[in-house]
Amino acid sequence: MAPAVESATLSVQVPELGLGTAALFLPGYGLGPVKAVDGAGLIMRAVDLGVRYLDSAGDYGDSDRVLNEAAELLIDRRVRVCTKRTASALLEAGVAAALERRRDRPFDTLLVHSATPTILSDPRCADVMTRVKSEGRAMRVGASTYGAEAAAVALAQPWCDVVQVEYSVLNPSVVRHVQSRKRTGQEVVVRSVFCKGLLTDRRASAPGLPQGAREMLDRLALLGREWGMSVSSLALRFALDTPCVDVVLVGVGCEEELRAALDASKAPRLESWQLETLQMFDRSTERWTHPEQWAQ
Repeated sequence: MAPAVESATLSVQVPELGLGTAALFLPGYGLGPVKAVDGAGLIMRAVDLGVRYLDSAGDYGDSDRVLNEAAELLIDRRVRVCTKRTASALLEAGVAAALERRRDRPFDTLLVHSATPTILSDPRCADVMTRVKSEGRAMRVGASTYGAEAAAVALAQPWCDVVQVEYSVLNPSVVRHVQSRKRTGQEVVVRSVFCKGLLTDRRASAPGLPQGAREMLDRLALLGREWGMSVSSLALRFALDTPCVDVVLVGVGCEEELRAALDASKAPRLESWQLETLQMFDRSTERWTHPEQWAQ
């Protein structure tokens, strides 16, 4: 869990900044031109700069292999590694087969990837994830979900320690829906805080945005400048300053973007009035703010 910062009048939960690895190993992930990225090198640079949470998946190209090869260093640096597997891999192939690339080194966290309410309610899922912990293959288990319903179902499972959900200033609906459902000891990890590039300077290359969307994004960027922040820094601070969030994942494509994210994570918290102002940019009901639906 993220550490608490104590003061004379207030205990503030400080989320941990984590690095998502999809953008490093999946060509064409997100907006902008495809760039050749040294994924392994950037991960190690992130660790050198203080990142202590890495997010991977079995279908993120070479991500799991790279993290496995660096396991001794990551353990020595106390870096938490979270990976994800599809329900079919865990329920049909079996735990051992699904995690064979990790060999005998346990993960910090194992999640069912893109878990639906039906999968999460399946007794076989409970059995597998309970066994993962009892066999020492992961310290924490849970689910990566889409939408408020699946996230709520995940948090309701007795075996669920962690739920990973989409969250951004454009689409804050899921966290708002589940924050009261989080039990003591459970973690909420958020991803897509940059909305796959819409909340960065790469938004200009986004295809097919509906009328008015670009103007709204430009207004958000202008507001950020008025507050002395880039739009990506504003988006990251919005996630970091949200109650009940424990880990905020960012995707970066170069060291410059990594350093910008680290700088934003160390910046002052947004004031309550700023968070309230940002509510006007909530477009959760509009499809373009849900990156998982872009290709559908």
